[in-house]
Amino acid sequence: MKKRISLAFLLITLACRVYAQGFKTGGELRFFAHPNLNEPHVWERLGSSIQLRLKGSLTEYSAFFTDINFNYELSDSLEKVTVYPMESYVDLFLFENLDIRIGNQFIFWGKADWINPTDNINPWDYQNISGNVQDYRIPVTAVKLDYYLSDYTSFEFVWLPIPKHNLVSMEFPRHAGSLTMITENAVEPVKKLSNSEFAVKFSSSLTPVDFSFSWFHGFDKNPSVFVGFLPSQRSAPVISFTPHYDKRIDILGGDFITTFDKFAFKGEAAYYKTEDKNGKNIFVANKHLKYVLGIDYYFSSELTFNFQFIQDIKFNFDAEYEKSERIKYGEPIEILPRKTNESVSTRIKYSLSDFTDFQFISVFNLRDKDYFLLPVLTHEISDGVNIYLGGTIFGGDEYTVFGKNKKFSRAFIELKYCF
Repeated sequence: MKKRISLAFLLITLACRVYAQGFKTGGELRFFAHPNLNEPHVWERLGSSIQLRLKGSLTEYSAFFTDINFNYELSDSLEKVTVYPMESYVDLFLFENLDIRIGNQFIFWGKADWINPTDNINPWDYQNISGNVQDYRIPVTAVKLDYYLSDYTSFEFVWLPIPKHNLVSMEFPRHAGSLTMITENAVEPVKKLSNSEFAVKFSSSLTPVDFSFSWFHGFDKNPSVFVGFLPSQRSAPVISFTPHYDKRIDILGGDFITTFDKFAFKGEAAYYKTEDKNGKNIFVANKHLKYVLGIDYYFSSELTFNFQFIQDIKFNFDAEYEKSERIKYGEPIEILPRKTNESVSTRIKYSLSDFTDFQFISVFNLRDKDYFLLPVLTHEISDGVNIYLGGTIFGGDEYTVFGKNKKFSRAFIELKYCF
């Protein structure tokens, strides 16, 4: 906490010094209220934040950008104040066809909607999904190089010295019987140079198709949860769950998008090479392929509809072996993995007026019938002042991907003033 405040103070001091030199400043003031949709409907988040932005040129060949968040929040009857930089980086333009960005930043990859198999650089905070992308995507410290071969072809290189992972719920459904369950501390990669992550992407455009190929080398951002039995004086066994974020992964991916009349066709796929080489480690994800095929239809300039089909296919997967091994650890039959998982997603964007927009995103898993819904209504009250109304809704059986997050279902009301 002290380190964050000290860093913020340093950045504020810098901002004050350079303000007189003509650098651009701005930011936003936000008030937010996130009531939980489950009984007893507690305020999961209630508070305000101010984000200060500063950007400008340092020299003829360099520029900088930083934004600092001052956040006051009431959550679960706790009061907390946090100060931290969101994005803070320096851009270098040393050569005509090479740009370099160093610092805390967002790097989003992929052409599909919402579900992007190739988007593996910035982690997600799945417990704080809202209408504000900065609530649920986590910036990373990185060095990014963009090398332009032409106006239509480029390479992007990314080095991430400090791995970060997704923030997910570590509560597990209770097994049948009177078992004691303990969640151990997560195992994370040791912070050292050899544990750096790397990524590279080649992008090009061959009219009328835009496409890219990418490779990510690092650590799986989703946990591998190891299950074990602990010695106990109780009559019933004690089961431990230990999340591991130290499992290496290589991800080879690609995407494309093309348009025709009122249609846009897009696709994205990635092959995940995990540490489970032969499919015999039940606690580490199998090698798998995940792909998305989608279509956009532009009814008018006010209304757009997107539909996508998603499939995840596991390799070296033996259903009987998985079943017998997992039953040894008392796992219920409902959460046993399958060789394939299929889902569909939709997105509707509708401009009700020049000042009011509505967006509705949904994801539905076909076999387990669990779902995620994200409706968002945005209204511009006046110039620079917007109100956001919406909700993040999880549903399904407690053993399913979305169903186990039902406790995180919440509405959100946010008022934002940009200056």
